[in-house]
Amino acid sequence: MAGKQRPWRYLNHAAETGPWATSRAKLETDLRRTVELALARSPAYGELYGRAGFKPGSFRGLEDLTSLPLLTMNDLVARQEQGPPFGGFETVPAQDFHRIYINPGFLWQPGEGRYRQTSLAEALCGGGVLPGDRVLNTFSYHLWPYAHMLDDSLGAIGATVLPSGTGNAFMQVRIMQKLAVSAYMGTPSFLMTIAQRAEAMGLDPAHDLDLEAAVVGAEMLPDSLRVRLQDKLGISVRQIYATVYLGCLGYECREAAGLHLPQGVLVEVVDPVTGQAQPPGVPGEVVASNLNHKYPMLRLATGDLSMWLEGQCACGRTSPRLKGVLGRMDQAVKVRGTFVHPWQLDELFAARPEVFKYQAEVSRHQDQDLLCIKVELMEEVGQELAPRRILERELREFLAVKAQVEVVPRGTIPDFHGKIIDRRKWD
Repeated sequence: MAGKQRPWRYLNHAAETGPWATSRAKLETDLRRTVELALARSPAYGELYGRAGFKPGSFRGLEDLTSLPLLTMNDLVARQEQGPPFGGFETVPAQDFHRIYINPGFLWQPGEGRYRQTSLAEALCGGGVLPGDRVLNTFSYHLWPYAHMLDDSLGAIGATVLPSGTGNAFMQVRIMQKLAVSAYMGTPSFLMTIAQRAEAMGLDPAHDLDLEAAVVGAEMLPDSLRVRLQDKLGISVRQIYATVYLGCLGYECREAAGLHLPQGVLVEVVDPVTGQAQPPGVPGEVVASNLNHKYPMLRLATGDLSMWLEGQCACGRTSPRLKGVLGRMDQAVKVRGTFVHPWQLDELFAARPEVFKYQAEVSRHQDQDLLCIKVELMEEVGQELAPRRILERELREFLAVKAQVEVVPRGTIPDFHGKIIDRRKWD
């Protein structure tokens, strides 16, 4: 089933269907202004760009973009440790921000009273959300910024938000029934959990729920899972590619033929070795810039691999399109919508002297991600259950994702092993 019939709309039809050269020129103007602010007011950027030879007034625009140093998540971590809370990337005093969000691994992120960037609102429109929809937002509102970003974006297009958060699929089904929820926001795996729970309650999800559209993110969406969700629920399922530091970097429209770049978002696909732009059809690392004047993220390397598609989409939007996320550059993996990095595991196990060696393994069962941490101990432990339970609790608290710990005999994990192994298969 392709999805219940409903109109598809734009957030800003004129901008999204107009000449890309016009949008690009506006983007370049905003980029110049943002870089000038960063050079003048941000200690971190002043140092980084000063070393690269830039001074106030010397940045010309997109032609100088690849001369700006790349940022990595490790850079953010190191600078936040040296200069908490935000590492000196902010251009206004830290106390001017309304919130401090806590991302996994204790990465601090400033938040304003309302999320005013339009990239996610554009993506939600592109994915089938309409004014007047009642939208179940199942992303976590606790600590992290993403649910709040989506909440404000849904409000901007005139939808009503049900801030349900994660978990309790039975309760979510009952909410959807009683309030005639018409759209869903969350991970694709949790949407499948909701559909299966509805079936277990004796319901036919396609007929007994009023759901008409789902915009999913934070996980891979294999074609097989999309088809099963659309058939089981009788809806359209479209995906967003976004990160909390950068906002939305791409979204699917009704055609589901690649990820459109939202207006005002600067995305590059670069050669991982040279840092130079890759032509269409050639894979490279996704590098993106959030041109927020108070807390800019300029040329942040996502670690994701993608490529540009050629030609224009049949939906009428003129923005460039990414093929999708093809893989990861480093050992970091996304588990149930949350990135797990080797450095996070290193930091956790550094406080555990009884752990000799560890290796994380990600697998998939019935559309759900499973994270297992194999651990070798320094010496034989008489009661293995106690340390395993303690480690599982600490992993959940630190990574914000559930993990199973398996204590294995010494010699099980090979020397020079990868810290994280991803055994999932995407069809």
